[in-house]
Amino acid sequence: MDIRQIRYFVTVAEELNFTRAAEKLHISQPPLSQHIKALEEELGIELLFRNRREVKLTDAGRVFLLEARKVLEHLNVAVNTTLRTARGDTGVLRLGMATSAAFNVMPDVIERIRTRFPQVEILVSDMESKEQIRMIAEERLDIGFVHAAPLVRGMCSTPLFSEPYAAVVRKDDALAEPATLTMADLVGRPLIAFSPAHAPSLADSLVTACLAAGFNPQIAHTARHPFTMLQMVGMGLGIALVPASFARTHFPGVRFVHVDDTSRQVTINAVWLERTASTLVRRIVAEILEHDGVSPQPRPASR
Repeated sequence: MDIRQIRYFVTVAEELNFTRAAEKLHISQPPLSQHIKALEEELGIELLFRNRREVKLTDAGRVFLLEARKVLEHLNVAVNTTLRTARGDTGVLRLGMATSAAFNVMPDVIERIRTRFPQVEILVSDMESKEQIRMIAEERLDIGFVHAAPLVRGMCSTPLFSEPYAAVVRKDDALAEPATLTMADLVGRPLIAFSPAHAPSLADSLVTACLAAGFNPQIAHTARHPFTMLQMVGMGLGIALVPASFARTHFPGVRFVHVDDTSRQVTINAVWLERTASTLVRRIVAEILEHDGVSPQPRPASR
């Protein structure tokens, strides 16, 4: 039994006339009759009752018609899905994101993917930059949104967004009053930094910003997750420097104050593995990330 025999049977069963079915299938009637007979012989049952006056479905033929239609429908879906996948119009897209990307680039990227590729299923995981890079290298992630372009062979990157730091201070701290601060205002103050083991790019950029301002940072505490840093500030353990977009979290007990002289210290890059990139990934990179870019959110006001 092959798919052609099933299609021939469905056409005959729907027309209940071999001549019309043959015309619809663009074949002559004798080969069509032979295919139906061969199908019945293979199944060992009669699917169609026919004589010189009429063609009718047997009870078994009615059941087979229902199931045969399902087979053809599934085949059609499989073919169309395969073709859309080959064009990059459908599939599953696995995205990783650094936490701060959720407040700037990701809303715009997700919206554009959904608009341009409505058949694509998007799976997003919040994870550290180095973990994203590892998972992309292991082909467990398609595109990552990280804080530093990786120095990994075969991994491509494109810059999407940059922003300054914001200082996170307790609401009762004297530094919570000004609308803006400078790095010099943090000299001698205990700082809460990102853990170098878990967020090396952010940890390095903090030290770089302090050194550029002419002082060595007094790092008193480190944290793996930015929200832990905010809680530590609320506990009075020190001041944290975080990407300015974190001010959208409305974290209780703290105030975010823009730091003027750290412009472009925090970046978001899209990264992917070129040699294993699917058609879908290549289209998203070309049509959204590189061609359109992203629309960064405006800098939140200090509060």
